[in-house]
Amino acid sequence: MQSQRKKKRAKPRKSSHGSIALAALAALAALGLAQGLAAQPNEKSEPATASRDLATGELAKLPAARRYRDAMIDARDFSTALKPAMEAVEMQAKTRDADYPADLTILGRVQAELGQVDKAEANCLAAVAAVEASDGEFSLKLLSPYRGLSRVYIRAGRYPEAITTLQTARELSQRNLGLFNVEQSPLLDDMTTAYLGLGDTREAQRIQIERLDNAIKRFGATDQRVIPFRYHLADYYERSRLPTSARDQYTEVLKTQEAQLGAAHPSLLAPLRQLVHIDLLTDQTQHGEARERLASVLEQNPNTDPVERGLALASLGDWAVVAGDAAAARAYYQQAWTALSQKPDFDVAGAFAKPEMIDFVAPLSSVDRGERSRPYAWAEIEFKLDVDADGSPRNVQVVHHEGAQPWPKEADYSRRVRETHFRPRLVAGEPVTTDNVEFTHYFRVYVDKKKKSADVPNEEG
Repeated sequence: MQSQRKKKRAKPRKSSHGSIALAALAALAALGLAQGLAAQPNEKSEPATASRDLATGELAKLPAARRYRDAMIDARDFSTALKPAMEAVEMQAKTRDADYPADLTILGRVQAELGQVDKAEANCLAAVAAVEASDGEFSLKLLSPYRGLSRVYIRAGRYPEAITTLQTARELSQRNLGLFNVEQSPLLDDMTTAYLGLGDTREAQRIQIERLDNAIKRFGATDQRVIPFRYHLADYYERSRLPTSARDQYTEVLKTQEAQLGAAHPSLLAPLRQLVHIDLLTDQTQHGEARERLASVLEQNPNTDPVERGLALASLGDWAVVAGDAAAARAYYQQAWTALSQKPDFDVAGAFAKPEMIDFVAPLSSVDRGERSRPYAWAEIEFKLDVDADGSPRNVQVVHHEGAQPWPKEADYSRRVRETHFRPRLVAGEPVTTDNVEFTHYFRVYVDKKKKSADVPNEEG
């Protein structure tokens, strides 16, 4: 541990991957794995130095500083959060309470968000040292500061160091909780982000599969507790442009639910909705088995949860849009609006406030094909278009692109957008035309180290 810590305290070096740091963070958000560098949970432990009275002296101000700090972090106002984060640590200069390591870790997070990598790294390492001093070098309480440290490295584009730190944390997790514990899942998600930052999509995918395998080995393949892990992997596959692999996971969820709950149970609506979505992306309306099952289960459960019923009806409306049946789509969307309106805390107007793509499939780049495992960067292309009440796009224009060299393939993207069907905007349940819809698509391009810029993506027509 000592030799590793000396290495971690080394001055941060400039990443050789340029804008890859932003790429990994974008991937992290896109995968749904976290929002930015999420604050680590406060850990309850005995104070390193016993507090005589938390209601007196500097420590009396500590709860207020933490509340203000956390509120600013939740609002992603890290500049304002910095002062109370520093004060929370400084107040414990003489007397520390149980959450002192967490305060150091959160301060490191704020500093990392503000680009103060040296200070962020030092504070996370100090948090590691504080836990080791009070609880030992194999304590589970080390997971939070180690994870915070790894995310500092991810923010700085220092992916190999992030992976090493996460591997150390994972070994601690396995030592304490067992080889296949599911509590290590957040560590695996962060490790996935680090490998994506390196451009190693194969290793990132392997880790996500291992995340599911841990749950299967822990609970059994048909246990209900495995279902959230299958949904997580399916979502990863979808965002990685692997819809067939995503379908396999949704199918397994459906099988588990059918075997344990019956062929008409309302719990089947969720996986069936996902299968309908995949069908619309891949086969369009050529194979309607999932769609027919969704309609049947919905009909057999008229009193099911309003949100689940409304989302299922909206999926049937999407199918009708792609099938070109505007009248059926309108009827389904009206029913969806009515069902969702029965849930007082559901923002039905917000859910249908803008058109949504149903079956957009972007041209593949060489990164999407996984031809090479090397660093890539994120680029973007922005469109403006109008969407009719029947879900048809009009007046498609490319208005901006960024992050790649002059790019001659805009026509391919424009064609794909023109071929896309949209769920139209709904007003009081009625589909309406929407003008000047903005849509931004992010795509990956390999980084050309010699030119210090991104390669033009190799697109398919």
